[in-house]
Amino acid sequence: MAPQEDDCPVCHNSLAQITDNSDDARDSHIATCIQSHLSDSRPSESFHSRPRSQPQGNEEESCPICHTSYLTKEFDSNDSAREVHFATCFESQASGSTSKGAPPAGIRAQTFDRKVMSDKRKIATKSPVVTPEVNTNLKLGTNRKTSATIPVERRRQSIGLRGLFSSFGGDAKSKEEKQQQKIQKADNLMIQRWGPPGSPTYEMVMRYWAATRMHQHWEYLRVQHPRQFKNHIDKGYMEPIPTAWVRNRKLAYLYPEPSYWETPAEKRLYYLLNNGVMPDGSMHPVMRPLNINRDMYTIIRRGNERNARQVHLDAQKLAAYQSPGDVFQSDKQIKSHRYSDQVPNVVYAARTAALHELADGILHGTDHLETMLLIDVSGSMTWNPHQGMRGPDGRIRYHDQPSNIRLVEHLVHRVLNHMIPRAQKEHPTQQGIDAVTFSTYGTYIGQISASHFQHDWPTKVRLGGGTQVMQGWQTVKATYFEHQHRIYGHGRWDGTYGWQPTPGMPKLSLLVFLDGEATDMDEFELELLGETWAYVTIALVGMENCPHHHSHAIELERVAKFNPHVGFFDVHGRVCERMVVEDLLSSVYPVDPPQYSEILKPEYDLPHEELPAYSAY
Repeated sequence: MAPQEDDCPVCHNSLAQITDNSDDARDSHIATCIQSHLSDSRPSESFHSRPRSQPQGNEEESCPICHTSYLTKEFDSNDSAREVHFATCFESQASGSTSKGAPPAGIRAQTFDRKVMSDKRKIATKSPVVTPEVNTNLKLGTNRKTSATIPVERRRQSIGLRGLFSSFGGDAKSKEEKQQQKIQKADNLMIQRWGPPGSPTYEMVMRYWAATRMHQHWEYLRVQHPRQFKNHIDKGYMEPIPTAWVRNRKLAYLYPEPSYWETPAEKRLYYLLNNGVMPDGSMHPVMRPLNINRDMYTIIRRGNERNARQVHLDAQKLAAYQSPGDVFQSDKQIKSHRYSDQVPNVVYAARTAALHELADGILHGTDHLETMLLIDVSGSMTWNPHQGMRGPDGRIRYHDQPSNIRLVEHLVHRVLNHMIPRAQKEHPTQQGIDAVTFSTYGTYIGQISASHFQHDWPTKVRLGGGTQVMQGWQTVKATYFEHQHRIYGHGRWDGTYGWQPTPGMPKLSLLVFLDGEATDMDEFELELLGETWAYVTIALVGMENCPHHHSHAIELERVAKFNPHVGFFDVHGRVCERMVVEDLLSSVYPVDPPQYSEILKPEYDLPHEELPAYSAY
């Protein structure tokens, strides 16, 4: 039976009658009762000199909380069983019947609850044990001390007891009321930061939650862990990446070497991947980042395992698609004229479903599609494989193939011959495809045309510099939105988060060529998670039989599996360009991709004599 409002929960005597009503005296009395019961000694005489509110016979022979008899076989001569029973009753009485709600399906509660429970265990182990010697000074009428002279251990005990029995106070709030108050604070924080529901910023953040499939997780934190919720709001995890963070590279700076995370972008990306749901509603197995200095052998092993999955190209298809215009066929440094084995590319079911949905919108006139190119022109793209390339493991590897930039030049020329006629169906006067190059900076180089390619490529493409793909992406985003806003009125500028899509704006299908050496790749992958207006096809070009290249491919495969708006294709070694172009453009165009007869047109090959030896240095 529960104690009265102002009764001791152990002996059930009125605290108002046997104490001076100070918190210290009340806590001291309760502590004495607890220790007296656990040590099987009777409480002080003064406790028994007053009538019990619920007399239940001999105090030593029954639990003072639930009044269960200790004379049964289960408890007879078993002090530990009595103590366990009493402790359980005491905890249940103090905490009430309510408990924290379980996380909804698909939430990794251990990400937060494990830390909370760990902190509670640390506090519990540090709580002082009340010994009989201490209790002799706690008895009523002996050595009563003020709060200023109570030892630190006693004060900690008093605070803990006060928290345990706060529910017995007349003005104490229930757990539901406290929880509701915390939720209200979280809601107020959201309104303070993003404005009221329905405001542009608030709705933008809600779209970001839905795009990253984190809505369920953030709602769980809001209700069950308001402090964690506030912490992640303050860090910006729930919002798109601010443009200022891209300019000052806030998410790309390197943590000190002993850190588990390499950059803030990596930390935030893995948080979303490990706590968001997959496109099919399931949870991805928990992933951890690999650091080249800490996990070099694991990275090399994974790269070699992926490399071992290479297969020969289909002989029948290769016989039809191979071309004397393939770049490695005209490179005099290359000794082998055999096409490289490739790891089969996977188009995930979620990606296929997203393309089908886009295709339905295009066919029914509710969606439109625009295309652009994003090309890596950094110094690493110009490295000569025949002169050896040093990997992060320190080994120098030699590869019998053309440089990445020469392969990309050929692939760009081929795709332009297919992309421009399709763009002209919507824009009859258009003569080329808008292109952006990136290295240390992103540069809009205007439209590149197939008919003037031999002039446009060498004059517009400038090689060299670092590899910062986010600089290129931000240039693509600004170019596309400014064009759409200026001509059609689409798009909305936000002072913090930059351009945001508006209803009816055409979707962008972006074809990206890169070599995987970007220092801000995690930030780029993180940005793409929230950009539902863009469909991105990534072609990763690299070296044959290189574990470092395959480690980049593994990371991009992971993002493509999680994000249905990203399609990934691995291209390395000596390549059959027509087969690659067919795969890439089937991802770029969900409607009317180029067919076999169009792909095989010989006029789409670059002439052999137009192949200069590029170098950034």
